[in-house]
Amino acid sequence: MSTEFNLSRIDKQRYRPASDVEDTLDELRRNLIVGEKFRVGRLAIARSLAEEEPVGFLSKGTEMGTSIEGQTLFGEDSPIWASLVVEACPDLVTSIEQFKGLVEAHWTRGARLLQQDLEAADMKPAKFITTLAAMAKDRIGSPAVLYSDESFEIPQNTGEIVIRVGELSLNTKGDSPISYVLNGPGISPHIAVLGKTRSGKTRTGIVMAEQIAAQNGLPMLLIDPKGEFISKGAFVRKSEWQGRTLADRFPGIKAIDVPNQPIPLDFLNRSPRPTPIELAQLAMGFKDSFQKCLRAKGDAALNILRQSVQDLLTNSSAPVSLEHVLDEVQDANQRQGRGTNTIEAKLSEMCALNLFRPEIAPHRFFSGRWAIGLGDATEESRRLVIFLLLDALAKYLLSLPDSQTDAEGNRAIRHLLVIDEAKEILSYKHGALSNLVRKSAAKGGIVMLLSQSPDDFSGEEDDFLSQIGSLIVFTSSTNSVKDLRAALGRRLAPEDFSDKNLPTGVALTKLPKHDLMKVRAWR
Repeated sequence: MSTEFNLSRIDKQRYRPASDVEDTLDELRRNLIVGEKFRVGRLAIARSLAEEEPVGFLSKGTEMGTSIEGQTLFGEDSPIWASLVVEACPDLVTSIEQFKGLVEAHWTRGARLLQQDLEAADMKPAKFITTLAAMAKDRIGSPAVLYSDESFEIPQNTGEIVIRVGELSLNTKGDSPISYVLNGPGISPHIAVLGKTRSGKTRTGIVMAEQIAAQNGLPMLLIDPKGEFISKGAFVRKSEWQGRTLADRFPGIKAIDVPNQPIPLDFLNRSPRPTPIELAQLAMGFKDSFQKCLRAKGDAALNILRQSVQDLLTNSSAPVSLEHVLDEVQDANQRQGRGTNTIEAKLSEMCALNLFRPEIAPHRFFSGRWAIGLGDATEESRRLVIFLLLDALAKYLLSLPDSQTDAEGNRAIRHLLVIDEAKEILSYKHGALSNLVRKSAAKGGIVMLLSQSPDDFSGEEDDFLSQIGSLIVFTSSTNSVKDLRAALGRRLAPEDFSDKNLPTGVALTKLPKHDLMKVRAWR
């Protein structure tokens, strides 16, 4: 029986070449591509993919070599490798077994081709490398065009950004004021503020976000899963803010109350001259997000969904809506004599809620200020909205060139993402959030996560807390401090985060260029 075919399965699968090419691969590792086995494996697969002739599966009974897990073989670029392998196959790839067979066939054929290339180069490394470089050059097309409106300038704020911890920001030892540079050289700008209900985590986080966003109208996206700040289509006036709203604290921010108002984002936006790989990646990413958020199963149905999205993106340059996807899936099911399945039914439910209206391209949408309220959304629609928002934000930010640094090494900032009550979102373990935490700093992105407990981060494969530059922990009911020990660099016990050790308004902090200390954020 075939197993589900998605990026997670691709990463966890183990792949191996035929054993008769391992001597060639080892020779390349010893003399030309020094390092881990995956490096020469990637080169072999890429060499095979450069051939126009489709690869044939290895025959049954082929003796196989040693294996490598997909996460190691493909690294952070597994979506790209997956798209390349699928795109090169003339037949529809519908199962992880089929995909595994293609990878192993490319790996084996590529190793044999590399051996031939090396022999044709008279076993001379320089000539061999020049030959490979020429192949890559021949396959490069026109330069990528990111935006159809060429006058668009990527917003970014230069210079150092100095912020404080909450309203007071006082070291509890002596009440000395505490401030620090958020975007200095070698510093992760991401922030996590943790604490139980009424500990002041959201209050502190909003104050810090306000300081960051004050930098020349920095674009931002605030996700409000519980509807604390947005209700009935408008911002909520907060008594603790003397009746003010988010709009008073973040000038120019717009409220969207899902599902009462659709989000005007073109979540499947493609570049003006998209490559087949870009379209395949978009389709696969949508399929994975839809599958994960609705916990949908069924290889055939999910592949129809992926192919339907890819067909829509390929055959028209117009924005693609959920309704368009539903129509295409229904047509595909009818053509194949299939009845209504779970995928089609769930798509129909999401369309009825009017979650998105694809009017604004991501580079325009994420250049503004938005607060997305999800207090009235169903669990499934809330997940889908969050997934598609984060997918689009990650694709936009990570497509940009690295942001500038000034003479002091301070990196320019382009966007602030704030997620309140992040526990639920962290539990989804969605790849786009992981990518934003790991990769967006170089692009000028800042991620701020407000959550109740360090336990919310447990089980994250990427160890989020160790990648957070500013960690602020108020009193918490955590039962485990394992993740905090690693992030804070000190042995700690759960009682260190009790009300006794962290009284009202006081947080234990790890801040850039500062020792671990307790800071009074508010009184």
